[in-house]
Amino acid sequence: MLNKFKLSLIFLLICAAQAGAQDLMSDVSTNLTLENEQSKFSEKITTISRSGKIFILTNSNQIMGKGDFITVLLKDGGPVARAVVAKTHQGRTGIKVLKVYSLSRWNQIRKDMDVDIIRGDDAFLFRKVEEKKEEVVEEEKIESEEDLFNEKEIVEEDLSDFYKDNRLIKPDNLVTVGWNNFVFTDLVDNSEISANQWNIAWAYQFSDNYWVEGLFGNATVDSYPAQGSSTSITNLTVRLKYTFKLPLYSYLKPYIGFQTYSVSSPDAGIVVSGDTDTAEKETETIDSLEESGVVLGATFYRRLVPGWFLKLNLGTDIVNLGIGIEF
Repeated sequence: MLNKFKLSLIFLLICAAQAGAQDLMSDVSTNLTLENEQSKFSEKITTISRSGKIFILTNSNQIMGKGDFITVLLKDGGPVARAVVAKTHQGRTGIKVLKVYSLSRWNQIRKDMDVDIIRGDDAFLFRKVEEKKEEVVEEEKIESEEDLFNEKEIVEEDLSDFYKDNRLIKPDNLVTVGWNNFVFTDLVDNSEISANQWNIAWAYQFSDNYWVEGLFGNATVDSYPAQGSSTSITNLTVRLKYTFKLPLYSYLKPYIGFQTYSVSSPDAGIVVSGDTDTAEKETETIDSLEESGVVLGATFYRRLVPGWFLKLNLGTDIVNLGIGIEF
């Protein structure tokens, strides 16, 4: 009789242990109320850092803001992790994972995956099983909310992907103005004529470290081909560049491009006092300036202060010095 009692007691203890070992998330997943379902919105995971602590999500709904606490759920409704929004930038959101609710669901997380988000308190998850709450924390333990904004906690290396860390120059646009001394030969008397050529260039970074740049330059020569007249020389250039990093906050951009010159000189080639030879050579001079072709070269940039660069261009198209600003 005693043995039967012992066997019954052991059987009851085993059943109780199995019931107590029920996965926390089996209960939690059933606690999503209608209000929570209606407040859910979907975003896509675009980047997962090497440490697994930092995720980059889309912010297409424009709901998440810096400092918001969020719950990440699989599309089937199962909660995966608790996180805080650390950064928002250009339609994307960087979040720091604080705790993992379910390791089995955590292992399903991957890049380019759509997940559901609930912003705000996660108390609804633990309405029935507060005493059974399990917490899996990656390495460091978060003691308080203040720790979330500690620079030692939010690792710069993890957040670097949020700012396209493959790009040596982070912004997409770089506008520069420059000057060079434009020199050409006057075929009338084989003398050299020089003029100031001012130019402006706009470069756009269309992919990591790849830039396309357009340049417009102009040089005006006064009193040519004769007193009281002038000649305007316009330079249009398109370049494809790639960025290499150099020491001392400097960068080198080799390039290949295409350049064309156009000249406006209304008085060139006009016969004065029957001097056809001079008129012909003036026309030849203008024609020699109107040329087009492929150009090669490199541009050197030296960062002066944040956002500003000194620029030196050395190429078959132009040799000039300038200054630029990134944005």
